[in-house]
Amino acid sequence: MAGPFPSLRPPRSLNQGPMSQPIPAANLDEQTIPFVTVTNWVRAARLCGIDIETIFREEGIDTAGLHPETSSVSREAMQRVMYRCMDETRKAGGGKHFPVVLGETFAFEYMSDVETFITTSASLRDAARALEWIPSLVNPYMTFSLAEHGSEARISLNFNVPDESPERSQPFTEGVITTIIKFSRLLLGSALIGRITMRHPCHAESELVEAAFQVPVEWNAPLDALWFDRALLDQPLNGAFPVLHEQAAKRVAQKVAQQTAASRPTDPAGHQGQTLIRQIERVFQDKPRLMGLGLDALAEELGVHARTLQRRLKEVGDSHSAIQGRVRYKLAQQWLQNEALPIEDISDRLGFSDRRSFTQAFTRWSGITPSQYRKQHS
Repeated sequence: MAGPFPSLRPPRSLNQGPMSQPIPAANLDEQTIPFVTVTNWVRAARLCGIDIETIFREEGIDTAGLHPETSSVSREAMQRVMYRCMDETRKAGGGKHFPVVLGETFAFEYMSDVETFITTSASLRDAARALEWIPSLVNPYMTFSLAEHGSEARISLNFNVPDESPERSQPFTEGVITTIIKFSRLLLGSALIGRITMRHPCHAESELVEAAFQVPVEWNAPLDALWFDRALLDQPLNGAFPVLHEQAAKRVAQKVAQQTAASRPTDPAGHQGQTLIRQIERVFQDKPRLMGLGLDALAEELGVHARTLQRRLKEVGDSHSAIQGRVRYKLAQQWLQNEALPIEDISDRLGFSDRRSFTQAFTRWSGITPSQYRKQHS
């Protein structure tokens, strides 16, 4: 596809040699991801007309021992495979974009209880509980959050890794969002999403992405999120089946607990630290007022002693105040785009003592005042 935008390519640090050569991982190659989705990748590759078995081998994935229930892959290897698949799909022609095809054909194979839970939910709010489980089963570095602002609700996506950037995560973001759209249409029988925001810029396949999403897309946005009418969260769904739903919920919760317990003995300290940081971020996002109550309140919410929490954060090179600042900034950016929310209310929600303190903090984070940010994004 011709256009003014560059093709999706891996960030420079991931593209130092020919795409057919294994690219050495950064110092994060101990980070692995359950490859329970391998059959989805194979199916998407077949539809795109590319040889994914060769790609797997050339990128160092052991195809002889590859099994969805037992295999794992390094995060860097998965990144390389994704970009190889995109390149090969582009070369094959046919007007396809691999992340979109992967998202459209995604199925919860080997995770049928997750799909049962989703499709038997009484409401979207109920189905959204699956977003808490899916990362543990599919990608432990991925997190979702559901938030409600005025007449809108949004599901946002984050990849919690030290070297995360919009450029590194963009194909995975597009694939995940495509899958969420697919299941939302399955549940409602019609379009759920009103608009989509993504942090990365337009690219050569942007038209294919927009055609798949079928809703307005804002590129270069502050966060990766799907926005929709808040009232839809509690709209009754026709497929509700309470008995099957609760049975599936129990089995999924048990599976997540087993997987978490199994990963603990071999988890590197860095992975454990990222898990703790993600947990704190989720707590702050779900209960923003905790950010104004200090370390003791957070520790009580997490069920640990304040000194223990402080020590564990220090061990992973982070702190309560640093995480609090990051979450405050992210939430402030989101809420300032909702003109119905007064800045004073945003300041209060984020746990600031007054608007002046909020303005000073936001200016320190962004270089502009909250009012200026709102004008730029209105």
